[in-house]
Amino acid sequence: MKTFPRIVLLPKKERSLLLFHPWLFSGAVKKMDSGISEGDIVEIYSSDNKYLATAHYHDGSIKARIFSFEETEADFEFWKSKLTAAYRLRENLGLTNSPLTNVYRLVHAEGDGLPGLIIDIYNTSAVIQTHTLGMQRQVKIIADALTEIYKGKLSTIYDKSADALGKQSLMELKISFGRQ
Repeated sequence: MKTFPRIVLLPKKERSLLLFHPWLFSGAVKKMDSGISEGDIVEIYSSDNKYLATAHYHDGSIKARIFSFEETEADFEFWKSKLTAAYRLRENLGLTNSPLTNVYRLVHAEGDGLPGLIIDIYNTSAVIQTHTLGMQRQVKIIADALTEIYKGKLSTIYDKSADALGKQSLMELKISFGRQ
């Protein structure tokens, strides 16, 4: 199993995560591994070293946005399974093949266990909007997973994240990928 940098909580600060709250606030943090940067995948542990969650790190009052309460590799299959669950829910709601509409929200961020990610479907187009640097780093994997899930039904996958992330975050993303 791949290991990610760790965030360790203060004693008695794990309650919200045990109740599956998708955010970790800065006041709950006891210590963090060195070298953690905005958007990095991190694992969160209780003060007695029990695994609690896997998340994207943020440098602010919300220190982490949780995308899994089970240990994960956060690989292609993980992201595909999260998107498949969102698709199945919309399918069960009658949205994916509705005679009344061909437009629906496939992913609604925390509501689908994918904080910082919104995906809207417009007929044969998917529009991805990320609101966090961590989720933006997953866009290629997310697009590939959507292609598999929709099995040829999508003609376009558009990343509309620039407005939501802002210029500073996009510059950080370019630098982290070695482009300037």
